[in-house]
Amino acid sequence: MRDLLLVGFLFVAIYYSFKRPYLGTAAWVWIALTAPAKWAFGFSQSFRLNLAIVIITALSYLFVQKYKQWKFSGLSFWVLFFGFWTLVTSIANQTSYSAFVWEYWNQFTKVLLLFFFVTLTITKRLHVNTIVWAIVLSISSFAAMEAVKFILSGGSHRITGKAGIIRDRNDLAVAINMCIPLILYLISVTKNFSIKRGLNVLLVLNVLAIIGTYSRGGFIGLLILGAAFWWTSKRKVVYGILAAIIIPLFFAFAPGEWKERQNTVSSAASEDGSFIGRLWAWKISTMIALDYPLTGGGFHAVKDRSLWGYYAPMTNSFGPIDTPSIPSELRPKAAHNIYMQVLGDHGFVGLFIFMMILWQTLMVNFKNRKWAIANNEKWLISLTNNLTLAMIGYGITGNNVSLAYFDLLYAMAGLVCAINIHIAKKTVLPFTAGSKKRSSASQLGIQSG
Repeated sequence: MRDLLLVGFLFVAIYYSFKRPYLGTAAWVWIALTAPAKWAFGFSQSFRLNLAIVIITALSYLFVQKYKQWKFSGLSFWVLFFGFWTLVTSIANQTSYSAFVWEYWNQFTKVLLLFFFVTLTITKRLHVNTIVWAIVLSISSFAAMEAVKFILSGGSHRITGKAGIIRDRNDLAVAINMCIPLILYLISVTKNFSIKRGLNVLLVLNVLAIIGTYSRGGFIGLLILGAAFWWTSKRKVVYGILAAIIIPLFFAFAPGEWKERQNTVSSAASEDGSFIGRLWAWKISTMIALDYPLTGGGFHAVKDRSLWGYYAPMTNSFGPIDTPSIPSELRPKAAHNIYMQVLGDHGFVGLFIFMMILWQTLMVNFKNRKWAIANNEKWLISLTNNLTLAMIGYGITGNNVSLAYFDLLYAMAGLVCAINIHIAKKTVLPFTAGSKKRSSASQLGIQSG
């Protein structure tokens, strides 16, 4: 049954992607984050869903889309430069299995391609909101289903990731933290009462889903996200009172195992085996970068057995924190930190470029917000505020995961860039914000131009 549904979705997606390029990009984002082929069991597992959508979207952009305007912005430069630098580091990789490095580079080029297609095809408010819905329906809907299981099990169900890039529970917690601000945005622009109420339920379930992952980093990120939301809110007193009531009640009734895990945050460096493993990975990533400061070791260098084995004996006293000796039989650990991941993979140059991508995304988003305020575009003010929260969530919770090449990050960066190119630099927007015409799309907060 799943195979038939997947095939049906493919044909529908191909049809509409060819008619409307932005729908192809939205389908591309949804497939990249959902990995639907890995949910099937039969013949559809061999389908190259994303490849088919990418080809159709490219053809649609070339032959169907009439409005073609693209400017090479500062953010686009840094993303393209990062792609070029990863090519250089892949050529100069220090791993024992170069084929794996090139496989990872090939995967990353698809992520970069997604960024540029977002900047090319997303030109109106309708397109922007469609992408936001695609993101929310891919990650937040899964999180909501898992949160229901968490509630029905009385808190004993431990939520883990799904097929694709966010299989790990910590990765899922980061993705949900990035999506919660987008749900807040959709709530602010949605007119239909029933859909707005459903989005509010989705928001609560996503918060519970982060708790249900038992991820300490995810929970810390949630608290920081909540604090940032409170700080930017106009109802600080109301939300402050609600938080003062809800948080103590939650901790009083939270599962004992969950509280025990969160209480280990303060002693993680000396007692938590998983955290010590991350310290080892961070130390080895740093040592790789110190030996190869320009190019690092190549994609996922810290997971290479030869590099891990070479640096493992040196980790004890390296850096400001002493760690136990790494057991010789221990398998290499992932970096579990976006900054250390890029540092070990692509050296100090690669880390600088990556940091510039994050910085430029925030700066361009601030410019978009400034334009929105000047033009009284409330929907864009809300979106830019929440995109800032999403980027803050990624930047903080990213200290706990290996998601430097995450599709969602580059989709959001592309969205920020597209708004700046096609919307926030125009004197008159290509839509009437105060139009009284209301279609089924406008009920979802998707207003066309």
